[in-house]
Amino acid sequence: MLFVECDTGSGAEIYQLTDGSRPADNIYGEQPYSSPCGTRIAVRHYPHERTDGGLSMLDLTDGSIHPVLNSTPRFPAFHAWGEHLYFQEFVGKELVLRRCHYLTLHTEDVIVLPSGTTGQLRYGTVSRDLQYYAVNFYPNPASSRLLLFDLAGGANSVLAESTTHRFKHEQFSRDGRNLILVQANSADVSVVNLGLVHPDGSGLEWLPVDSRPRVPLGKWRGRDRYTPRCTGHETWIGTTDRVFLSTAYDSASMTSIWSVSLSDEEPTAVYQGEHVFGHVATSRCGRFWLADAPYEDGIPIYVGSFGAVSCKRLCLSRTVHDGRQWSHTHPYFTADNRWVIFTSNRSGIPQICGARLPDGLLSSL
Repeated sequence: MLFVECDTGSGAEIYQLTDGSRPADNIYGEQPYSSPCGTRIAVRHYPHERTDGGLSMLDLTDGSIHPVLNSTPRFPAFHAWGEHLYFQEFVGKELVLRRCHYLTLHTEDVIVLPSGTTGQLRYGTVSRDLQYYAVNFYPNPASSRLLLFDLAGGANSVLAESTTHRFKHEQFSRDGRNLILVQANSADVSVVNLGLVHPDGSGLEWLPVDSRPRVPLGKWRGRDRYTPRCTGHETWIGTTDRVFLSTAYDSASMTSIWSVSLSDEEPTAVYQGEHVFGHVATSRCGRFWLADAPYEDGIPIYVGSFGAVSCKRLCLSRTVHDGRQWSHTHPYFTADNRWVIFTSNRSGIPQICGARLPDGLLSSL
């Protein structure tokens, strides 16, 4: 754990948490890959020269790193601040959903995934109550299906299907209802809709963001266009039924970040001002939000409160986008709100960094 700098505005201490020749990243920010106690996070390693990729657990208390998988991993499943890291791995010829405990490092099989899906199966999401695994499946380049697996017995069903929209970024809610947030991109990605699916198979309902779908994939209401195009970065707000998302900048509302639920006629601006945000995340408690500003020098990360429409700069990520995911910040809070984890290539090689929050910063928002 290498101390890098102290942000002169926020007072946050910035550390480089990983090192070595292999590029590394924090995987994703909307659904944090970290333990519920806030002490460990997951690390994805990329192949470099003669060294393979892998997955590891990083301990934030002593900086130690613990290997989980020593081969290039498939993208792990979404399961925010959970006891386990869920991931797909080939065991012989079978594709298996496995999980590793963040603290004990004990790894075990969960279910064997159906044959014939291995090349088109996305990473999926595991429900908070550990009852379900939902995952998008692409039977062919023009089709999407959202599959639901019962983790107790392995039975699966199709919850939603489309031949016009590409489903992505499936995320279970944390409010006890197990609603599944789904991003649906049009074929030319000019429209990015967001929908909610219930595991009882009752269908897909659209949130009032971006534009009304051109075909009746599910239920919709309201006008043709709600917001500028969604960026594809969205997440649940704590244990509520609300979603936090970013869009292109809307000059009328003076915002690019919003909150929304199915009961809303239109989304609510979370921030109003000059900043244009991209990647977003929320705290486990649901009170605070994070977002990076990809068009500003140093790609700063800002922190705000859902109870206010202003924000503060937390730090400069100093990453430079190179067209690869490992150069994106994907910031997130640890479960205890003591750290903000992000990825940066500021050292020349993508590595995971952490901003340790000073006492009183969040309460000052």
